[in-house]
Amino acid sequence: MKNTLTAITLATTIVIGTSFIGNYSYAESTKDLNDIQDQRKDIKEDLSETESKVTEIISEIDGLNHEIERVNQIIIEKQALIDDTEKDINNTISEVNELQDEIKELEESIEKRYDILKNRVSSYQQAGGSVNYLEVIFGSESFGDFISRVSTVTKIVESDTSLMEQLEDDIKQVEENQQLALEKLDQLNTMKLEQEEALNEINEQKQQNEQSKEALESKRNELTALVEELESKDRNLASMESEVKQSIEAAKQNEEQKSKPEQTKVANATTSSSQSANLEHKSKVEDNTKTNDKKEEKTFTVTSTAYTVQSAGGSGITYTGINLRKNPNTKVIAVDPSVIPLGSVVHVEGYGYAIAGDIGSAIKGKKIDVYVPTQQAAKNWGVRKVKVTIQ
Repeated sequence: MKNTLTAITLATTIVIGTSFIGNYSYAESTKDLNDIQDQRKDIKEDLSETESKVTEIISEIDGLNHEIERVNQIIIEKQALIDDTEKDINNTISEVNELQDEIKELEESIEKRYDILKNRVSSYQQAGGSVNYLEVIFGSESFGDFISRVSTVTKIVESDTSLMEQLEDDIKQVEENQQLALEKLDQLNTMKLEQEEALNEINEQKQQNEQSKEALESKRNELTALVEELESKDRNLASMESEVKQSIEAAKQNEEQKSKPEQTKVANATTSSSQSANLEHKSKVEDNTKTNDKKEEKTFTVTSTAYTVQSAGGSGITYTGINLRKNPNTKVIAVDPSVIPLGSVVHVEGYGYAIAGDIGSAIKGKKIDVYVPTQQAAKNWGVRKVKVTIQ
């Protein structure tokens, strides 16, 4: 871009020397006019080049806007997937809670049948043991009485056998429900992780789009401001060119009328500025926020520690019957049942979704103990404050 210092100096000269225009020679005025025209030519070239760059930037902005719209559509689709995942998470939590309720009912049923059998065995022992069955049968006074007593003893034995079979079935069902609950818990944590990754990807895409757009907008504004500046300079030079032409005409007349010098008064050179319209391309992204129906959650902060099968005594069976040896990677926490109900699905900050499936003598109030498979993992966990949410 050419330096316009000459033009500014010339303008000053014209303004100061307006009252002496009569002393300008025709040749001097012509030279000034040529200088101004050359500068206007340079400015117009710069203006054309700058406007071309502005057009390129605008084209880039249009392309980016299309890309932003495409990404926004992807964001909307991913948001829908996230919402579906949230529903799946809520449904899975409900399924785990239902399994925990069923486990509780089965355990109560097991306890009742166990008490019946225990009392019956106790009564047998007090009465002399199983020999009494034979005494009852052979103590019959007639054949009819014998048949009746055999039938009665058979019913008692069948009843005991049925109770034991039901007891075994219920115990087996508890184990199956426990295992199913743990599998669903793993699914729950996997879905939550995928959901968080999708959200992070959406936020990164939004941020990248906005940064690219801001950079192009900044460049476009700079070029637009330059166009305005060049147009303003060109208008000033056009005004100066008009004044010089007038002075040339006056010089001609002055040479033709040598008998009487004529002073030409030239108005002070003024500069005017006009504003060129800014080109704006705005894209608006509306965040779709969907509210999922779910039950009220309870969130609070607790002090957490970690434990392993070995540190818990080595049995590997939690208070609620979860076998940690068979499921070494499951998520289970020990809780104070008065604070967090046993069997609850709980989200633990930094740990994931877990089942409140154990207790501990040191776990009182707002304290929890998270199960980890190794001593090193327990050491890494240490003692920390975490947020927990009862689902």
